[in-house]
Amino acid sequence: MTQESWRARPFYLLITLTLVNTVNWADRQVVPILLPSIKAELHLSDTELGIISGLAFSLIYAVAAFVFGFLADRSSRKWVILFGLVCWSLATAASGLAYSFWSMFAARFFTGIGEASLYPCAMSLLADAFPAERRGRAIGLIGASSALGGGLGIGLGGWLASIVGWREVFFLYGGIGLLLIPLLLVMIEPTRSRKPGDEHHDPPQRIVIEALTDVRLLAVWIPGMLLMAGGLGWAAWAPAYFVRELGFDVSQTGMIFGVAQLFGGVAGSLIGGRLGDIARQRRYAGQLQVSVFFATIVGPIVAVTMLDISPVVLMAAAAFGPFAIFAALPSLQSMVAEIVPTKRLGLTFAVHMLFLAGAGAAIGPLLIGWVSDATGSLRTAMLVPLVASMAAAFGLWLAGKIIRARTPAATT
Repeated sequence: MTQESWRARPFYLLITLTLVNTVNWADRQVVPILLPSIKAELHLSDTELGIISGLAFSLIYAVAAFVFGFLADRSSRKWVILFGLVCWSLATAASGLAYSFWSMFAARFFTGIGEASLYPCAMSLLADAFPAERRGRAIGLIGASSALGGGLGIGLGGWLASIVGWREVFFLYGGIGLLLIPLLLVMIEPTRSRKPGDEHHDPPQRIVIEALTDVRLLAVWIPGMLLMAGGLGWAAWAPAYFVRELGFDVSQTGMIFGVAQLFGGVAGSLIGGRLGDIARQRRYAGQLQVSVFFATIVGPIVAVTMLDISPVVLMAAAAFGPFAIFAALPSLQSMVAEIVPTKRLGLTFAVHMLFLAGAGAAIGPLLIGWVSDATGSLRTAMLVPLVASMAAAFGLWLAGKIIRARTPAATT
């Protein structure tokens, strides 16, 4: 095997994207476990913490994704990811220098800009490297790396914070991302999938408008937004909830949620992606039924944590929560990749990010923080993920019916 051949293989591409995405999510998810320390030192309200853990990152993340999605469709996706990796790693390190709400907001703002580069480029690369019947498993592995990164972000971050302090955790996490630069530099992109006429690029505004007016895509994105609002709202506030309302200490909570996201999220993504491929083979858009099932069970899992019961049961619920949330996501992504032509995937997944990683990820943590301040009870505020996940399950069930009714391929 020549040096060039292994650099161009789908396996190397997938491993590289997996590692980069792991760091991406570690830098993103380290914030929730550090919220108690940040709150104490910077004297922030729960609403401000909700903005830092959600809106400050997610809003610009969703907006910047359009720029990176445009570049993903028209330029080297490897170099776009490389630029983003450097940007978000430096911004993560800068979070350790924050001295006020606005300085922390700025650091998370630029972290969001950098991290927005990865998803549109990664989905475009995977669509070119893997056929539709294997794409769910590849996307599932990327989802598993999100869980792995999130688990390390929370678990390792909580442990490190108790030893060296929350500022130093940001410095360490930012530095680790820069170590992955050589892997991207040697990677060779797959040849873009082209059909007759694909050499002509539609105007970006046309792609975005047609995506926003495609009922099939909206049927996936709106409940997907609700699922993300519930899932990331839970992820952002559950560690603080366990500390403040259930009496767990920070290092113990970090370990619980780190292990839960690490194993539950990894297993959920891999199993969800695999089950989605199986369901797709049996029925067009069948993978969405996998998302319906797992979104449905998120609600009861969250409900368990509202009860004053055994710590063992609470820890089990914390473990199954990430499993169900991550298992629901790969099928949403594979469904979008199947509906949309490859040459439009970059910008289309930018719209996907606007709904899920933008609106959903911003609304969830912010709404929980606001309800907590308004009611004086974080326990009451944790009802938000429960309601959002049940609404998402119904919406995804409806999405399967809409897509099959409106897609000619469903009858062939």
